[in-house]
Amino acid sequence: MQNQNDLLIIYNSKNGRTERMVEPIHQGIRESGLEATVRLVSDVRWEEMLSAKGIIVGTPVRFGGIDWEIKRLFDVTAHQDYPGPLSGKVGGAFTAGASPGSGAELALLSMLHVLLNHGMVIQGNAFSSHYGPIALSESSEDSVVSKCYEWGQHWGRLVRKLHD
Repeated sequence: MQNQNDLLIIYNSKNGRTERMVEPIHQGIRESGLEATVRLVSDVRWEEMLSAKGIIVGTPVRFGGIDWEIKRLFDVTAHQDYPGPLSGKVGGAFTAGASPGSGAELALLSMLHVLLNHGMVIQGNAFSSHYGPIALSESSEDSVVSKCYEWGQHWGRLVRKLHD
């Protein structure tokens, strides 16, 4: 078993959809042999971000973009020894939106841009949701759980590959 701070899952949820994605992602990470700490965006501490080998961010879609509290967290961290303190850490994102065309993929890509600006390592998945899991109101629960679990394993494997 690795350090408790292998991965940090930071999320916010407005209607519960993003929150429901956290547990299968967490389970996938554990199945990969790593541990993850889960925090609401309001509860995360800078020290946790620094000590984690990777940071996975779950954001609800807000007007086709990132949730303001998630964006604020990364804007604030930009003033703490930026650039560089998050550089080299694995980064990933997941999101939940209302329906196709509601901006879920835009929010996901925007979150990945934020992580890339912090110098984080992002890896797409050629065999699943390429940028990260998305849950829509019309998505089946089984499909969302399956994709989130697979992505949790994906992020766990990437951390192991880069840090073992």
